[in-house]
Amino acid sequence: MKSITPTSLCRGRRSAVGRRGLTLIELIMALGIMTLIGATIAGMLSAVAYGTDEDSDVRKLVARKKTVSMRINAAVRGSQRVLDAGQTADQTWLVLWGRDLDGNDAPSLLEIRLLEYDTAARTLSSYAAPDGTADVAYTLADDFDTITDTLRGTADFPETRWVNDAEAFDVTLDDADPQSAKLVSYRLSLIAGNLTDTAIGTAKLRNEQ
Repeated sequence: MKSITPTSLCRGRRSAVGRRGLTLIELIMALGIMTLIGATIAGMLSAVAYGTDEDSDVRKLVARKKTVSMRINAAVRGSQRVLDAGQTADQTWLVLWGRDLDGNDAPSLLEIRLLEYDTAARTLSSYAAPDGTADVAYTLADDFDTITDTLRGTADFPETRWVNDAEAFDVTLDDADPQSAKLVSYRLSLIAGNLTDTAIGTAKLRNEQ
C-alpha cells in the first residue's frame, strides 16, 4: 500500500487547485466567445430586419406614387378648364371644371372638382359634389377659390383622401391665367419611414372651351 506523505498531499492539492483554475479560465473564455457570437447574430438579425422594413417602405412608396399620379392625371385630362389655382404656406389648390354636363358653357357645382394639399396635415384630397346634390350655376368670373373653400368638407362637397404623408405639392400651369392654361405640371413628394420619393407629371386638359 502506497504511503501518503505531507509533501505528496500538498502536491496533490496544488494540482487540484491548478486544474480548477484552468477550468474557470476556459469557462470565461467560452462565455466571451459566446457573447461575441451572440452579438454578431443579433447585429445580423437587426440588419436583416432593417433591410426588410426598408424594402417594405420602398414598395409602399412606389405603389402610392403610381396610384396618386394616375388620379391626378385622370382628373386633369378629364377636365376642360382650370378655374383657379394657387399656393400659400398652408395649402395648394387646383379647381378643375370637368365636362359641361348641362351644355350651357358655364361651370356648375356638379361639374367642378377641387384638389387641395394641406401643408399641416400633409394630405392631398379631392372634393366633388356627389350625384343627387342640388346643382348650383356659376360663371367663369366667379371666385372659385372662395366658393370651394366654403363648400369643402360639406355634404354637398365631401372629401376623398387621395394620399397621406405627403411632404409637398407644387402645381405649375403653362399660362399665368389659370383659365387659359392647357397643361398642368405637378410635383408631389411622398414619405414612407425614412424614405422620400417624388411623383412628377404633366397632364393636358381636354380644352373644349
